[in-house]
Amino acid sequence: MKKILFALAAGLIPALACTVELKAQNAEIIASAASQGYKNEKFEAVANPNTLNTVNTKAMKSFTKKYKVFDEKWSLGADCIIASYDLNSVSYFIYFDKKGHWEASLKIYGEDKMPKDIRTEIKREYFDYKILAVQEIESGSDRAQPTYVVNLQGENDYKLIRIRDGDMDVYKEFKKN
Repeated sequence: MKKILFALAAGLIPALACTVELKAQNAEIIASAASQGYKNEKFEAVANPNTLNTVNTKAMKSFTKKYKVFDEKWSLGADCIIASYDLNSVSYFIYFDKKGHWEASLKIYGEDKMPKDIRTEIKREYFDYKILAVQEIESGSDRAQPTYVVNLQGENDYKLIRIRDGDMDVYKEFKKN
């Protein structure tokens, strides 16, 4: 599960760090970053209803039971299945293994959707930084305590701050050119 968590975060970091401003509502950019972020594999979107039989039915049943949306998009990778959708300015990515078992979920949203305690903690330490986007990652036993990766933009740099179990650290740092 930790491999998935770090693969998700590591794949999204370069895409988000190079962006001056990320709009969480832009589903195309987020979907592209997420599809490249999962072990850097190429994903093929399942858009044609005739190809839906290539997606594991257990994953589809699990998804439709838990998430009450009907406009999701399915993607296939070498060792995972991803359901993605946008709702209320939040982009959701739900990861399943090839057998249809839930592995992880990723939410990407803006500062306005952040939990207040997480925002307060970030702003207390990094008050001069602008919050570009928040990635909320749940996996395995961490489902009750998600990991947050907050993308910050400073005057001369970008920082990715990771918050997990009440601990906050600088996950990655990039200097502006």
